[in-house]
Amino acid sequence: VVMTGVAPISLYMLVPALPVLATTFNSSISLAQMTVSLYMVGIACSQLIMGPLSDRFGRRPVLLAGLSLMVAASVACSFAENLPQLIAARFLQALGGATGMVVSRAIIRDLYERERVGAMISLVIAVMMIAQMLSPLTGGLLETAFGWRAIFYLITAASLTITVAIAFMLPETRR
Repeated sequence: VVMTGVAPISLYMLVPALPVLATTFNSSISLAQMTVSLYMVGIACSQLIMGPLSDRFGRRPVLLAGLSLMVAASVACSFAENLPQLIAARFLQALGGATGMVVSRAIIRDLYERERVGAMISLVIAVMMIAQMLSPLTGGLLETAFGWRAIFYLITAASLTITVAIAFMLPETRR
């Protein structure tokens, strides 16, 4: 659930801070919205790339590489000095983070019998939807209390924690 949800949750956490981003970087709100738009493009591109890569090289290495990219891109978002840097880092963040969305479904298919796959994917999606509903609230509270960079500090910490947990606890599931 957590590796599936990290990318969509990261998408929606930033939405409440868009007006602040526009003001901070002395830019228009439409340019600040590119941090969301190109994030969605990154998610779409990642899904096309990471699935075949995980079939070829295994679930675990592709997942670790993708989430490591998300960690690095999240750090870059935290230290972005202008809006184009933030937009580029968000695109890379999405490329890495969406790996969890793709590979988690493949892992479910690897681990469960055909009769249980649907139920397990439904469970993952249900929990993910609840988390997505709460993520704008979380992002808004973080931005109000600590500034917009705090959103990326939390995303960095969460993605790093997930990456480390996977590195130590998830074996290769591809047969």
